[in-house]
Amino acid sequence: MEDSDVTGFQWFDRRYLPPFQAPTRLTIYDLRGASRDEYITATVAAGIINRSQGQVYLITSADDAFWLENVFAAVPQVSSPLQGSAALSDLLTTHLSAFNGLLIYDPALPDTINVATTMAGLQDAIIASPALAEQLLAVCALPVLDDLRTYGWRTRLQAYQWARQHLLPRCSQYVLAGLDPAAFCGLRSFLVASRAFVYWLDSRQYLPVAGENKSSERSLLRQLLTFYAPGSVHLGWVIHEQSAVAMASAAGMAVVASDYVLNLEVWIALPVAQIPRPPAAVKRTGRHKKIYVSFTMSDGDNLQYCQHRLRTIWQDPARGTVPLGWTFPPLLSQAAPALASYYTRSATEFDELLAGPSGLGYIYPSRWPRHLLKPFLQQTGTLMRALDMNTLDVLDVDAVYRTGLPVVAAFSFKGMQLTDRHVQHLFARELVPYGVKNVFSGAGFTGKIARWQQVGELTIYHHLGFTDSVERTVKLIRLASLLFRRRPLFLSVYLIAWTMTPSLVKQVMEQLGKEYEFVLPSTLFSLLKA
Repeated sequence: MEDSDVTGFQWFDRRYLPPFQAPTRLTIYDLRGASRDEYITATVAAGIINRSQGQVYLITSADDAFWLENVFAAVPQVSSPLQGSAALSDLLTTHLSAFNGLLIYDPALPDTINVATTMAGLQDAIIASPALAEQLLAVCALPVLDDLRTYGWRTRLQAYQWARQHLLPRCSQYVLAGLDPAAFCGLRSFLVASRAFVYWLDSRQYLPVAGENKSSERSLLRQLLTFYAPGSVHLGWVIHEQSAVAMASAAGMAVVASDYVLNLEVWIALPVAQIPRPPAAVKRTGRHKKIYVSFTMSDGDNLQYCQHRLRTIWQDPARGTVPLGWTFPPLLSQAAPALASYYTRSATEFDELLAGPSGLGYIYPSRWPRHLLKPFLQQTGTLMRALDMNTLDVLDVDAVYRTGLPVVAAFSFKGMQLTDRHVQHLFARELVPYGVKNVFSGAGFTGKIARWQQVGELTIYHHLGFTDSVERTVKLIRLASLLFRRRPLFLSVYLIAWTMTPSLVKQVMEQLGKEYEFVLPSTLFSLLKA
């Protein structure tokens, strides 16, 4: 990928992530058994190697091996005969000419991993801990370009202030990323390839730090966000969801959760002839004096969820036997079209794909600049129509909830619902022409709400609650059945995908009586409209 390819691809240009050249041959490096530090070095190296064209594919888990076998089979492959630490050495020595040198980060201040990652993208350098650097220099003839231990930073605020001043102006103007330096984040390879700025700041740290020129982590984050043009993308993740996503939304940047995605620069370039449309959902006719319940799995806005957790629960033996709504990122058709194709091709009539929050990316509509909401929704509609999605999941926050302060946020009763009437009508006006008929809204505040409303031709349903176990789900549904005496009654339950599975949903259904009928989300909407 040339420098000119890194920038200029925004949602109003019909592309949200930078493109890469399709791989013609992949060398596979199985790193399982290597240390976390070695994983970090390997992903940074892969980003430099894959920038011009996808050439290497890393394996760090069974998920990576699964996708290699089931999705990448058509790409010619050769595997390194080594594994773990030895595979890393093979990777570096084989591609030594791609690197200009080595950057050493400071283990005493983990955030220097992110600073070094940003520098690596700009300097075509690999990064390493001091101990690993000593080992690598013994086998790789590379100059040490910088040692971040010599800068004397005492806090991450100091490290990122320096990076904002000296690195940010040279980084991609359209890609910002948050990565937890204490974790292994596979996204590093894509960020290095994209020359993105990488940070990790707490949006809840309002107060200035003594001796830091009245600066706080929140104020520095705001400076980073305002550097980017509206329509740029925030990849990775954040320390506190509600406050940080609200800040990004106000800047016109959607958050695309993606911190643990691995080999994304290869996935994005893997071509597919056409993403097949999922099968038509099973339909029910007639309405009776029953309690109709639909279940929706959470976290479908998360690219790494599709690569990891969703793969696991998608193979659950009960999938395809119980009606389930699966939130799914419409952006996956651009970010990893072959991955999107795998799910649409293997879906059953009991699997309904819904667009995860809030379409193209995770935003809070009430915080998004009003003049930019129309193009955002139009691009969302285009991506949803390509995947035959007619239901969108939307989250929003009020002024109290988005503070991120526990005592203050407790006074919010909104439950992340979309309640702004002007925004609701804008959603209806812009999305209905693309075939979007329904919106799910809200999460949390279990048992507080079970209501819906019609806005033009768009039906908005506020989820009954957010549950993470069989016991809590059964209790929630039974409580709602007692609180709301009307029949027929329509209940939508939002399930935490990290703990719930189709088999557990089947257990919920078995524990409830004959008064209940379980339907897909689209069926629930059509019945309540009737």
